[in-house]
Amino acid sequence: MKIILASASPRRREILEKHGIEPVVMPTAADETLPENVDMTVAVKTLAERKARACYECIKRDPGLSDKYEGYVIIGSDTIVWKDEIMGKPVDAEDAYRMLDSIRGTSHYVVTGVCLIDLNSGDFAVIHDITEVWCKDYTDEDIYDYISREEPYDKAGSYAIQGYFGRYIDHINGDYENVVGLPYYRIDETLKKYMF
Repeated sequence: MKIILASASPRRREILEKHGIEPVVMPTAADETLPENVDMTVAVKTLAERKARACYECIKRDPGLSDKYEGYVIIGSDTIVWKDEIMGKPVDAEDAYRMLDSIRGTSHYVVTGVCLIDLNSGDFAVIHDITEVWCKDYTDEDIYDYISREEPYDKAGSYAIQGYFGRYIDHINGDYENVVGLPYYRIDETLKKYMF
């Protein structure tokens, strides 16, 4: 399968590689501003489509790239954590503490949007997946220990389920890979359904 991943996320690349796909990694700049009070699924689908389209337009502007990547499908993706608000990447330790405090001992949602664009035809599909994640009732000391590490600061919601924070996850309802950043099973079924 010929895939261009419009993301610099090593986690997304690793998920594709785990499923036997060696993607071409081609992140591009896209507008990530959203209106206030936007629905969580609308937010991720909007951002995923912007990222995929930015990559598509970059390739289409360059005849050399268009020829080189003929027959490829672009994947753009965006993941958020939702607990009464969109939780993006923390701006500092105080912000990380606030997020981790708000999700302890309760559940929150991890939502990933994915946009697939066929480079040849321009046909596209935008999908999303939602996983409910339940956290254990960890202590303030646990939070301070965690935010003293590097892990929280480039992650939506200030945590990585596949990393050190995994010990504080009680259980999930839904797809684990979606929480990591890419719901592969949804991508696979969409590729098969629309014959990209």
